[in-house]
Amino acid sequence: MAKNKEFKFIKGAYCAGAPADICYYTDVDYWRVQEFLWEFDYLVNYVNPSVIRIHINSVGGSVIEGMSVFSKIMDCKIRTECINDALAASMGSIIWAAGDELFMKDYALLMIHNPFCDANGEKQYNQATEAFTQQLKTIYVKRFGLSEEEVENIMNGKEGEDGTFLTAAQALEKGFVDAEHIIETPKAVKDQIQAALKNTKDIGQIKAIYGLVAPTLPSTTINEQNITSNSNTMDKTEITVFAALFGLTGEKATVESISAKINELKAKAEKAEAIQKALDEKTAQLATANAELTGAKTSISNLTADLTKAKGALKVYQEAEAKAQEDKINALVDKAIKDCKISKDDREDYVKMAQSDFALAERILAKIPARDNLGQIISQANQDTAKDGLQTEEQKVQAKVEDVVGKDFKFKTLD
Repeated sequence: MAKNKEFKFIKGAYCAGAPADICYYTDVDYWRVQEFLWEFDYLVNYVNPSVIRIHINSVGGSVIEGMSVFSKIMDCKIRTECINDALAASMGSIIWAAGDELFMKDYALLMIHNPFCDANGEKQYNQATEAFTQQLKTIYVKRFGLSEEEVENIMNGKEGEDGTFLTAAQALEKGFVDAEHIIETPKAVKDQIQAALKNTKDIGQIKAIYGLVAPTLPSTTINEQNITSNSNTMDKTEITVFAALFGLTGEKATVESISAKINELKAKAEKAEAIQKALDEKTAQLATANAELTGAKTSISNLTADLTKAKGALKVYQEAEAKAQEDKINALVDKAIKDCKISKDDREDYVKMAQSDFALAERILAKIPARDNLGQIISQANQDTAKDGLQTEEQKVQAKVEDVVGKDFKFKTLD
């Protein structure tokens, strides 16, 4: 039996006739696919396990390379189980679909869309992508018994979105996975993931989130109660099996070594639990800090709005006050001109004086004695003279008329 550290994708203990686990927790590209296929072939050709469990957490990638993995799993002579541990997106969903049996964690996501070419960050579609689309559509239709229209709608997604994300419940509803093949996980894990994924469909963010929470496959699953330090309760065969699960061979395959491994796992579990507890506390503190920050931002926003409103009201008041002051100055100076205290030519100087110091201008103008308005007086005199002259001429004409026709002359009327 080879040790785990010799492999990148094979996880846990493995031996002939027992289940073996291999994880595709990465993108789908040439180098990663080549490494995965080599280790997959090793399990098939050299280990010969009873079943190969392919654990998947991938955002996808190259259609060509992904099809290599799909075909390898489909053609495998050993029974295969594909398990969506977190995210099976794009070509990751195709790899997942290759298993003889399909499983899905209850918090996992399945993402299906149309393939595209990435040209400088822009999605482009051409003859090749159309061919790939038809190829993948055929796989979904035949593998899951869906109609072409159903598959096309899922691959297209809603308007403005890239394909369709499906939760485990939605995948069950659409017919991608059976109810008994949905793997239940602790509620705390599901709540943590759902909170992190809330309102996001960005594949990069989803990948980062699942990269943190996707479980690392343990070396094996052992019921500690079935193994004790008493060698009389464990026969030679049992010791060999449990030792193999821990990677213990030869002289190391003893009850004491197995017990030590169990204690080591227990210590790691306790340490992980303590770390998780500390992380939960820090997360709660961060949530509190974020809430307080949100409140502070809201207060600042409200104060800013109030300040803007106050500035607007102040501006209106200042403009009204300036207009009133201007009217007051004009009234003061115009009255001085009317009272003949100053001339119109001096108006601008007195306006500037009043703008600078209204009280000073008011005092100075008050000290200047008012004068008669000679122009107005002369104008009135001229009007009176003209009126008198007009009356004299009218009297002369009347006298001449009376000399000719007599003072008592009246025009006769035609009766």
